[in-house]
Amino acid sequence: MTIEFHLLDAMDEIPALLKHDVMCELEAANEQIAHYLQLDRLDVVVAAEAWVLREWGLSGYANGPGRITITLDPASPRLHDPERCDRILATLAHEMLHVARLRSGVEAYTLGARLVSEGLAQCFEEQVGAPTPFYAVALDGETLERMAQRARPLLSATDYPHDNWMFGRKDDPEWPRHAGYSLGYALVSAWLKAKALPAVDAAGVPATDVTDDWLAGRLSLPGACG
Repeated sequence: MTIEFHLLDAMDEIPALLKHDVMCELEAANEQIAHYLQLDRLDVVVAAEAWVLREWGLSGYANGPGRITITLDPASPRLHDPERCDRILATLAHEMLHVARLRSGVEAYTLGARLVSEGLAQCFEEQVGAPTPFYAVALDGETLERMAQRARPLLSATDYPHDNWMFGRKDDPEWPRHAGYSLGYALVSAWLKAKALPAVDAAGVPATDVTDDWLAGRLSLPGACG
């Protein structure tokens, strides 16, 4: 398995001790993830950036089938939380599942595909031993049901408001933060349970396999009303 970690910090924005600890934690996380998913020819870039999960002080995204970026906000006190190791494990696992899905050739950019992709990535976080992420369970049952009903007729849409679904809209209760993540997690969790599959084994499953079961009434979303 050839995974290379690259720290980009030409302006010394990240304190030296934090750099050392984070890189060690990423290496340890990779070793743990390798028990479940092995990827080759992958670059993991670590860089300072202000746009992160404010609750964690870090975030991540898959740039494509060969690169992941992990971002850190050096000014965030949350980077010194004792849970940082778990959060780094969760972030790396999440993005590696996205990479595996991209490499499988099934990834699409409809609302339904994004819900399934994010749901699988969150379930894989759990599979590798990270706690259930807060963004997976950000909605109460009533709100989850409301967003589920909003999503159902839009699953094949490509022109949906992605940022509203995933990140919410400030001061607008119609668009709660992390709705897409929470709905995706509920949907995929139910589907994996019904199929008796771990998340990693579904990395190459077309999103419609999941959403068609939902539309046909073969899935009941955990946490939703009714």
